[in-house]
Parts: sequence; structure tokens; C-alpha cells
Amino acid sequence: MKRIVVSVDFSATSANAAEFAANLAAFYGADIWFYHAFEIPVALSEFAYPVVDVEEMQKAADHEMEILKNTILEKLKRQININTKAEMNDLQLGLQQICNELNPDLLVMGISGKNALTRLIVGRNTIKAVYKLTYPVLVVPPKAEFIPIRKIGFACDYRQVEKTTPVSIIKKFVSDFNAELHIMNVDYHNSITDAAKANESYIINELFRDVNAEFHSIEANEITEGINWFVDKSKLDWLVVIPKKHRLVEKLFKRSQTKELVYHTHVPILCIHE
Repeated sequence: MKRIVVSVDFSATSANAAEFAANLAAFYGADIWFYHAFEIPVALSEFAYPVVDVEEMQKAADHEMEILKNTILEKLKRQININTKAEMNDLQLGLQQICNELNPDLLVMGISGKNALTRLIVGRNTIKAVYKLTYPVLVVPPKAEFIPIRKIGFACDYRQVEKTTPVSIIKKFVSDFNAELHIMNVDYHNSITDAAKANESYIINELFRDVNAEFHSIEANEITEGINWFVDKSKLDWLVVIPKKHRLVEKLFKRSQTKELVYHTHVPILCIHE
């Protein structure tokens, strides 16, 4: 891993994600970019006009970025090269542009925003980035701390696994951290036939034979319920999902009336596209 991009908005959650990413960069000896996009507030009137000056916003963003950079550098045991970029832009467009420019190995984002609305449905911008960007996105919860990864879980639905599974990326993280790989399949409402499951199970076994992966079949009423149970039971450090195959990202973080959080708030989720 050579390049990591981190989306920051100067919230506590964002700062924690940036520190997490910096420790990951130190582990790999990678360069890291902190990226912030801001938009100018516009007054609601018959004639829309900017509430603040663009130059003032730019200076403020640069100042906050420098504070964040220095604060995190002071906490690291190993010094790394932290680059920063703050600009007036739409966040999704800006992330796409900087990722296209740098071709990072990983984009890191937090999962909650500054206000009540984004805390209720966790990180609208993060959800958009996960689905729209083709780069691997590591979603870091507010309470996550960087520790050597011992156990990685991969949520697999046993459907066209050879075509859709990002085998090389998963293997790299497993190898780099000398971690255990736990491949889990949640079977709910008998959603896949025994014959199809047996065939896909054989293929996934072959794909990960050289890393001695452990396979787990989980029975649950809902996918998220099964994943939640297994993460807790096995004490996973990271979870890998393929977001376009099933909209797990929203479900894993959505609040409901009956559950505090469907997904544990301390385990980062690595979202890798097919």
C-alpha cells in the first residue's frame, strides 16, 4: 500500500478516522492525503448571495487542516508524509477527482456527521462514496482504534463468487497483517439452493485455499442480524463487504426502534467493489 486518501470535515469522528488512517499509513510506510471540500453558504432570499467570502473559507479550512495534521503527527510513533488539500468543491466530485489523480490504494472515511440528521442515518456522504467510487473505502466508526489486525471477516453471499470476489485485495490485507480470515455466509429464508450453495462453497474454498480461511454458515432471520452476531462472537477486527451486491452498508449502520445499533460501532468496514 503506497497511497491513502482521508476525507475530513474536522468533526471528532473525522479526526478519529484520520488518526486511524495515519496509523495504517505508518504501518505500511505509505503517503497519506487529508482532503476537505467546502461549499459557500448562500443566504435564502430573492437574490441569493454568499454569506461568507471564499478566501476567508479557504484560509479557515487550511488553518484547520494544519492543526489536524500537526496534532496527528505528534501522536504517531513513526513519522509519515501527510499531505493536505482543502478546496471549494462538492465533496463527492472532489473525492472522485483526487482519487482519479492519485489512484490511492484506499479511501478512509468516518461514518457519522456533525448534526443530528447525519447521526441518525449514519454518514450520507460516506454511503454515497462507498457506492459511487470504485476505490476501496474503509469506513471507520467513531470509537475505532487502530490495532494490529488479528481477525478479518468477509461477508459472502455465495453468488457468482469467482466473478465478484476481490480475492487479491482481501488476501493482501490478510497477508500483510498475518491475520485470520473468516468467511461467513448468512442463510436467511433459504435464499439459495443447497446445490448452488455447495458449488459456490467449493469455489470460494479453492480461491482462498492458500490462506487457510475458516468458513462459517450462519442461520439468521436477517443478514445484518447474522453478521452482528458473528462479529461479536468471533471478535473480528475488520469486516469486508462488497457493497453493490447487497446494500449492506446502510443496513449495517441504520438505527431502528428495537436495536441500539445493528452493527457494532468499533469495527471498521472495508468496502471493496466487484
